[in-house]
Amino acid sequence: MSTDIYTGKPGRAISSYDLLDEMQDAYGLDRRETHDSIITFMEQVADIDGGSATVESTRPVRPQLLKANSADVDVDSWTTISDEAANGIRAAFAATYRVVEDEA
Repeated sequence: MSTDIYTGKPGRAISSYDLLDEMQDAYGLDRRETHDSIITFMEQVADIDGGSATVESTRPVRPQLLKANSADVDVDSWTTISDEAANGIRAAFAATYRVVEDEA
């Protein structure tokens, strides 16, 4: 199984994805900080393990923009990473942030 990560232009809206939601819930960070951390940690994992061992594929969110994009809309992507890379990102979060405790 692999994990999809949204990779778009910095400063723009962030599409939801499972790893983002998981890390946001676990660490109580806002959406932007969580996403930026995921991207940073993914790049670090790729530096250590190699890009081909980390990124399995990249595909555009809206492939039709590759054919006709007269409005010059940003072509954002879904990047599929390996399970090992996703686990590396989870480990980096655990080493960097404190888990939010449930208030019961």
